[in-house]
Amino acid sequence: MAQANNTFTTPSGVAQYPHLSKPDTKFVPKGQENVNLGSYQTKLILSEKQAEPIIEQINAFFTEFLQGEQNKANKKELKTANPPYEQELGEDGKPTGNIILKFKSSAAYKPAIFDAKGKPMMDSNIWGGSEIRVNSFISGYNVATVGVGVGLRIRAVQVIKLVEGSAEGASRFGFEETAGYEHNTPDVFQAEEPVEEPVAETKPELKVVKEPVVKPSTATDKSKDVSDIISKWGAKD
Repeated sequence: MAQANNTFTTPSGVAQYPHLSKPDTKFVPKGQENVNLGSYQTKLILSEKQAEPIIEQINAFFTEFLQGEQNKANKKELKTANPPYEQELGEDGKPTGNIILKFKSSAAYKPAIFDAKGKPMMDSNIWGGSEIRVNSFISGYNVATVGVGVGLRIRAVQVIKLVEGSAEGASRFGFEETAGYEHNTPDVFQAEEPVEEPVAETKPELKVVKEPVVKPSTATDKSKDVSDIISKWGAKD
């Protein structure tokens, strides 16, 4: 069975809770931060139109991966994890018309980071609100406590508009933009990252998600059975 295409580069979107310059070690035991624990991660907000082809690619990969796992389990129905995307909800709890893609990679694999001109950035400090593009690959996993699912692994990031510091920036201290010194971080060559092995996501976020729409295949009865399982993507026992 041919493997569905598993790489893509996103359009420019807004980064949300990015940990791209340094891994997130929030859940790493104190004193173990330097042993490749934690993760590089970010959420990326795109319009539904921008996200549509990416979602179709994710669903196609998931369909094929799930069928393979189902065959290994002698066609036993398998529990499925939440998809790595969701609708963005406004303060009123209603969809905003945007999609949030969720990217996550092991701390052992630092993503390459480039500026808008394609120059490597080593000493970057990317904060939420930055406009970025993400080059990613889709990785399948099957974890008993979570189920069968796919994750979006980060290979590289291109910074289109950089926001450094807090989301409010200097304005929260009463500083406004004015003429004067402008700090520029020197560009430093960044080595190519190694190829990453798939990492199972063990802490899916429990948010309202838009179930993926997968076009049912009419090729074989086996594929129809898989479509029935896909319709339950994100269902919990």
